[in-house]
Amino acid sequence: MKTQFLTVMTALFVSCSSFAETETSTTTSRSSNADLKPLSGVRVSMQRMVKSSEGRYFLSLYAGIAQPHAVLYDLMEETEIQFKGTQKGDQLNLRSIPSNDATTNTDNSAKEYNLLGTLNANTGIFKALLSDKTDTFGNSIQFEPAFKVENKPVFIFKFYGQNDASPYGKTLKRVDVLNKNNNAVVQSLSGFSAYPNSVGYLDINFDGYYDVILSDVSNSLKVEDKHFIYWMYNPKTQQFQRSLQLDKIVGFPSLHGEKQQIDFGNGQLYQVENGLLNRVE
Repeated sequence: MKTQFLTVMTALFVSCSSFAETETSTTTSRSSNADLKPLSGVRVSMQRMVKSSEGRYFLSLYAGIAQPHAVLYDLMEETEIQFKGTQKGDQLNLRSIPSNDATTNTDNSAKEYNLLGTLNANTGIFKALLSDKTDTFGNSIQFEPAFKVENKPVFIFKFYGQNDASPYGKTLKRVDVLNKNNNAVVQSLSGFSAYPNSVGYLDINFDGYYDVILSDVSNSLKVEDKHFIYWMYNPKTQQFQRSLQLDKIVGFPSLHGEKQQIDFGNGQLYQVENGLLNRVE
């Protein structure tokens, strides 16, 4: 495939001038957001990308939600297995499911696999046992964050919005970012109108830090229109910065961490290299 580099304006990280504009709008909008009410029941969909310590397996894991699921990539055999299951506390019990993906190895997809383990939500380490019905003992695997950084911040969120005449009955207008260790507010994200029932928390640019993704419902947009708002974490400023460049891309960002690629659908496939988006054609 031919890789075509976009212009500098398509960098994953917003420029300093864009950041200043974002900060101004965030600050000035706080007074107008004084009447916002806390929103409960907002689901944080967190995608963890972890890799086995010996380097053979890559796991894309959604945990901490009602129906945890994952995709396990065998980098040696170039196959994948899809899982879904349950979670109780830090314990995950996942079972393989049939895949309709033509790239999935048919031999593996025909087998039934179990992936059981303990997930440390703070460190991202997942100690698991992979087995099938023919394997009595299974294969012990320790997964660690695929993109490691030191002193990664651990955040929790509070959500604020307002009741309105939108199709969802309410709109998310502000996200407060809190330090999980002391509950101190480190930043307030505002200046948007977003879907009120769920947000994404994933490492969109594969730098080891999680970013916040909201579904844009401003200007009569709906969730199915697949317009998103991207707040990228900048470790230098220790703040989330809105990426107006990513905001312009229409489509759900499906991350393939094993390749460091983002697929937005409709032929919009991008390779992430040195913090920049490079479109693959």
